[in-house]
Amino acid sequence: MSEMTMDFEAYFRETKAIMAELERADRQREWLEQGKRMGKQEGLEQGIERGLERGELCKVIKLVLKNVKKGKSVPEIAEILDEDETLIRQIFICHEEHPEWTADQIATRIRS
Repeated sequence: MSEMTMDFEAYFRETKAIMAELERADRQREWLEQGKRMGKQEGLEQGIERGLERGELCKVIKLVLKNVKKGKSVPEIAEILDEDETLIRQIFICHEEHPEWTADQIATRIRS
């Protein structure tokens, strides 16, 4: 009878250890899932922010090109748009080198 009790006690301890390991694994899985959700949210926020910045830059590029067609100089355009003259010059040079490029292509070149 004591042998049977020992087997049962060993079985009980082993079962308890397995259950504890399963609980640890469940907690780790929950942490991993939470980390994934947080990472996705952070990535989404960064993507939105970059998209907005890109959109603003494309708008500035379009306005610069419009003013270039009117014959305005880089300093004049910078003054009109209240933008940094260096940025206006970069856009101007890029447009001179690649007049067929779109605002998006120019933005890609400037930000790379």
